[in-house]
Amino acid sequence: MDHFPGMLTRPATAMVVLLLCGCAIFSETYGIQEVDNWVKSNEPLAESGKMKWSDFYARYLEKVSATPVISQSPVVERLGIMITASLFYEQGRLDKAGFDSVQRIVRTYQTIDDAAANMLARTALVRALEQRDRAAAARPGTSFR
Repeated sequence: MDHFPGMLTRPATAMVVLLLCGCAIFSETYGIQEVDNWVKSNEPLAESGKMKWSDFYARYLEKVSATPVISQSPVVERLGIMITASLFYEQGRLDKAGFDSVQRIVRTYQTIDDAAANMLARTALVRALEQRDRAAAARPGTSFR
C-alpha cells in the first residue's frame, strides 16, 4: 500500500464531493418547495381579504430572499413590482382591473426568470396607472393624488 498512497484517498475525496453536491441540491430543492408551500397556503388569505396583498408580497419577498438559490433572480424584481402594484391598489391609486392585469402577467410568467416577464409586468403597471389618471382627468372636479 505504500507504493500507491493516493489510490484510496482519491475515490474517498470524490465520494465526499458527490455527497456534498447532493446535499446542496437537496437543500436548494427543499428551500424552493418551502417557498411554494408558503405561497399556496397564504395566497388564498390575500384573495379572501384576510391579508393585504402588500403584506402577502412583502412576506413572499422575504421568503424568496432567504432562499439562496432564487434570492438573486428576476423573481425578486417581479415581487418588488407586485409590492408596488399592491400598495397603489390599496391606496386607491390603481383600480382592481389594473391590479388584476399586473397580477395576471406575474402569475403567467412567475416560473420564467427573464427580464421580458418583468418588463411586461412593469409596462402593465404603468399602463394601468396612466389609464386611471386619464379617467380621473376626464371627470370634472377630480384631482390627482
